[in-house]
Amino acid sequence: MFIITPLFILCTSLVLFLVLIAIVVKQKSSFTMLHKTLQSNIEAQEILLNELQSSQSILNSQLVNIKSETNSQQLESEQVSKQLEHRIKVLQQESIEQKQIIEQIKNQQPQDKLYSRAFKLVELGADIDEVVRECDIPRAEAEMLLSVHKNKTSNS
Repeated sequence: MFIITPLFILCTSLVLFLVLIAIVVKQKSSFTMLHKTLQSNIEAQEILLNELQSSQSILNSQLVNIKSETNSQQLESEQVSKQLEHRIKVLQQESIEQKQIIEQIKNQQPQDKLYSRAFKLVELGADIDEVVRECDIPRAEAEMLLSVHKNKTSNS
């Protein structure tokens, strides 16, 4: 039979106590290690958060600048567009006026053209026969043009 003596109980209690202390110390060191790991993770997260906030601030500033530039370019484009519209209207009006002038010139009587040409020939010194032949006008009219030209040059 086995007799439990107070010394055995004391030794056993002491061993159990030491085992419990070893377990507690091991648990404490595990908790300390876990705490340090968590603390370093928190610090890393704080650094990352600060970097993200800084990046967001920079991006917001860039966005404001881009919006401002875009608005400025849009206003400039609108002004250029209005100027171009005005120029187009002016050019269209000028084109219409030029078409009307061309139409008027086309509708002039052919005789007017002949008399203009005859007068130029007289100014250049052509004689009556040459004016009659080149412009196909009656001799009397050619003589009249020549006399008008002589009067005009003598009065000048």
